[in-house]
Amino acid sequence: MRMLVVFKKSFLETRGGDRRVLVALPAADRARFLKADVENRETLREVVAHLRSLGARVDVVHRGHLARRRSYDLVLSVGGDGTFLAAAGQVVDTPLFGVNSDPTHSLGIWTCSDRHTFRQRLADAIAGRLETFRLRRLRIAINGEATPELAFNDVLFASRNPAAMTKYRFSADARVEAQRSSGLWIATAAGSTAGIRSAGGRRMPLSSSKIQYAVREPYTWPARRYALTRGFADRIVIVPLVPDASLWIDGARTRKDLALGDRVEIRPGAPLTVFGLDLKRRVKLFP
Repeated sequence: MRMLVVFKKSFLETRGGDRRVLVALPAADRARFLKADVENRETLREVVAHLRSLGARVDVVHRGHLARRRSYDLVLSVGGDGTFLAAAGQVVDTPLFGVNSDPTHSLGIWTCSDRHTFRQRLADAIAGRLETFRLRRLRIAINGEATPELAFNDVLFASRNPAAMTKYRFSADARVEAQRSSGLWIATAAGSTAGIRSAGGRRMPLSSSKIQYAVREPYTWPARRYALTRGFADRIVIVPLVPDASLWIDGARTRKDLALGDRVEIRPGAPLTVFGLDLKRRVKLFP
């Protein structure tokens, strides 16, 4: 089998292992960062060693350098949900298996195992005993050209200045409206418990292929209301009416800068196969 391991770097690793960066922190926070560093390194080491002991051909890549690669039988993310999302945006049709490298401090809603459980869970996955879920992603096109990334959770449209209001023309299916606000959340069913929920959105069943949208802090002066503030659609189109808007795909790491009049089209994209989701935990955490 060919396997790809996508991993994160701990806080310390991103700073070259220089522990002096922790000096100004309270003791409890220093201890947390140090423990997370150990847990992350040890989890990655054990996962890779175990895969190779099974005779798998293993490639290992940091999530920040991930791009669509050769064909694999399985992709494993080792980290938290951020690492999972980085892999989920690039995987074409390979199943994704998540390992939470620091479950004490990482929610890991999309991961199905940790350092202590991944061996048995992986054996179950390979043998076909571990349940899989097909989760719809978002396909994003800018001026007719599809982005390399698919959005697993969500897309945020906003000004590049976080304090600025943005202007845009917004279409949800056949309905069209010019708006001013601090931006738009556009989410999949999987992402309906993420940023859009904090902005007033609704948790969706994971089987849904609909796109949910929510306007952030609409500016409706003088004395009018927007028809399109929250809802569901099969197709979203956004045209920025300002020169400094951007799209963020599945968090802060992937940003697409937009020019005045660019046309952004968002539709349901190819589904992703994910192993071993705990649906009861999702409902409990996000009722």
